[in-house]
Amino acid sequence: MDYATLAAIIEALVELQPSSPPSSWIDRSWFFGVCALMVYAAVAPRDVVGADNAEFATLGALGGGAHPSGYPLYVLWLRAWSWLPGTTPAHTAGLATAILGGASVAVLHAACRAWGARPAAASISVAIVAAAPLALAYHSQPEVFALNGVLAGLVLWLAPTAGPLRGVWRGAALGLVAGLGLAGHLTCVLVAPVGILGVARAARESGPRAWGAALVGLAIGLVPYGYLLIADGPASWGTVRSASALVATILRREYGTFELSGRAEAGQSLANAAACLATIARSWLWLPAIAGAAMLGVRIVRPAGESRWAWAALAASVVLAGPVLAARFDIAPRGIGLVLVQRFHLLPALLLAVPVAAACDVALARWSRPRAAAALAVAGFVALVAAGLPGLARVDSPAMERAVDNLLRSLPAGAIAVVISEDHCFGGRYLQLARGERPDVTLVCSELLRRDWYRTGWARRGLALPIQPGAALGERLLATARPVFVDRGLTGVLAAFPSYPFGVVSRLLPRGAAVPPASAVAAINRELFQRFDLDYPRPGRDDGFAAAAHRRYAACWVAIAERLEAAGDLAGARDAIDVARALQPAQDE
Repeated sequence: MDYATLAAIIEALVELQPSSPPSSWIDRSWFFGVCALMVYAAVAPRDVVGADNAEFATLGALGGGAHPSGYPLYVLWLRAWSWLPGTTPAHTAGLATAILGGASVAVLHAACRAWGARPAAASISVAIVAAAPLALAYHSQPEVFALNGVLAGLVLWLAPTAGPLRGVWRGAALGLVAGLGLAGHLTCVLVAPVGILGVARAARESGPRAWGAALVGLAIGLVPYGYLLIADGPASWGTVRSASALVATILRREYGTFELSGRAEAGQSLANAAACLATIARSWLWLPAIAGAAMLGVRIVRPAGESRWAWAALAASVVLAGPVLAARFDIAPRGIGLVLVQRFHLLPALLLAVPVAAACDVALARWSRPRAAAALAVAGFVALVAAGLPGLARVDSPAMERAVDNLLRSLPAGAIAVVISEDHCFGGRYLQLARGERPDVTLVCSELLRRDWYRTGWARRGLALPIQPGAALGERLLATARPVFVDRGLTGVLAAFPSYPFGVVSRLLPRGAAVPPASAVAAINRELFQRFDLDYPRPGRDDGFAAAAHRRYAACWVAIAERLEAAGDLAGARDAIDVARALQPAQDE
C-alpha cells in the first residue's frame, strides 16, 4: 500500500474548495470515478492477500482459464493490462482492477442521475459506497467483483427513461452488457429485472426489433467464453476442449451450479442472509442504508424520477443479489468463511446507491447551495477513506503471501509438499509460476486430487497420484525417494506413517523410520522460524487469511509442546507454548 501517494491524493482532494474553478467538476460522474481510481490504485496491495486473488494474479501474468465459471472477461481484462508498471504481478493485476473500480463508481454516479437524483445527491451517495471498506478492498485487488460492479452499474444507467440511449440502441446495449456480465461473473444475472424492463422500454420505443437487437447483443457479449476453449498453460484450471465441457464450466458443475463451494455446510441460510444485511448496513454507515431501503418502498408507492415498475424491478434486484443469494451460500459466515462470502455483498451494496441518492435528494430539497453539498461529498469521501485505512491495512496484510513463501523456502531441495488450504495452493502456484520462487518444489493441492484433469497433469510430469489423499498417497510420494511433507489436516496420511512437525506442515517418513526426539524437533523448528519473514503487524483473529497463517504457525508449536511434554521436558513445553502465544493472532490470546 503506497501511503505516500495516497496522502498526496487526499491532500489534493481536500484542496478542492467550492469556490475554486475545479469545483464545477464535482457534478460530473467522471470526476468521482477519477478520484476513486486514484485512491484504489494507491492502495492496491503488492502481495496476494487471498486464494482467488492469487489465482487471478497468476492468470493475469501468464494467461489461462480460472476456476469455474472461468471468468473469461476478467482474465482477458487482466491480460490486456498486464503491461502496467506494477511492482509485482499481484500489484499489476490490482492496478488493472482499480481501473474497473473507478469505472464502477463513475457509472454508478451516472445511474443515480438517470434515476432522477440531482448531482449533489448522486455525489453524496456514491461517495459513501465508494469509500466503504468492501469497495476499497475489492476495487483494488485482483478479484472479479469490481468488473461485476461496472456491468451492473451500466444496466442501471441504460435501463431508465433518462438513460443515454433509446430504442434499438438501448436494447442492443443492454443485451451486450448482459452477455459481458455473464462472461464476467454469473451473479450479474441478478440485475435482470432492471435489464429486462429496460429492453421492454426499448421495444416500446422502436418496436419488437429491440428484442432482436438485445439477443444479438447478448450473443456478442458471451463471446469471451470462447477464450476458455483455447486457454491453456500451467496456471489454468484444467482444459476446456468441447462444447459440453464449456457448458459444464459455465454452470460450475464441479461445485454444484447453485453452491458457493463443494464443501456444503447445512443450516447456513439465515446466518448468511444476516451477514449480508449487516455488511450492506455497515458499508452504508447504517442510516443511509435504512433510508435507501425505505425509499425503495416509497418510490414504488409514489414513483418519482422513474416509473413504479422500474423501482419495483430495482428493489427485486437488490433483494435477489443480497439476502436471497446469500441464503444459498453453503459456507458458515465466520473466519475464512466470512471472507469468502463477503465479496458477494458488494453487488447489492452498490445497487443500493440509487435509492440512497433518491433519499439524499429529498433531504437536500431545501438546500440552497447544491455545489457546496457536492463538495461536501468529496470531503466525506476523503474522510471515509482515511478512516478505513487501518482496516484495509489488515485486509491487505502481507502475512498470507509471506506464509506461503516461508513454507516454500523452508523445504529442502526437490521436496514434495501436499497442502489443503486454498491460500497455500493458489498462493504457492502464484509464487512458483508468476514469481519464479522454488520451482524445484512439487506442490500438490489435495483438494484437487478428485479432478481428473489435475491428476492427469501430474501424471504427465511423472507423478502418478491417487484420487484420495490417504495412505496410498503417502506410499506413492515416499516411493519417489524425495523429501515428503504434508498438511497436518491430512490425518489419513499422517496416521499411516511416522512424522513430525516441520514448520506449518509435517515431515512424512517411511514406515519403520525413527522419528527425531522431541528436543531435536524443537531445535529444527526454531531454526526454521528464525528464517521466516514475520516483519509486519501481527494480524487479529478476524483478519481472514492472515489470521489463518498465524494460527498455523501457532499450531506447529502447540504440537511441539505436546511432544516435549510427553517426553518429560516440561520446561521445553512451556517455552514452546510461549512461542505459540507470540505467533497466534492478537485477539486469540
